[in-house]
Amino acid sequence: MVRTGAFGHDDQWTALIAALEDSLRLHRHRPGALPELGGYLHQRTTGMIGSLLWLIRSAAIQAVIDSSEKITKKTLESIAVDIAAQTTRRRPAGRP
Repeated sequence: MVRTGAFGHDDQWTALIAALEDSLRLHRHRPGALPELGGYLHQRTTGMIGSLLWLIRSAAIQAVIDSSEKITKKTLESIAVDIAAQTTRRRPAGRP
């Protein structure tokens, strides 16, 4: 396991989300929808790449299962974040 730090909410974060979205093969997903949710995704995942991957992958699987074939904020809200995002969010300020 490799420990990594959180991404800031910046252009690099937006580019990461866009690259992930570009790899999706959902027939009804609107291109650009996930980068538009960059702030929301950063808040949900605390900027952790593993948490972002978990959230988007889980939402994509849900989109296939429910036949919507797209990821929306509503879909993302229905997915629980992973333990890394929960732990990072609860950590007091100033503590590693």
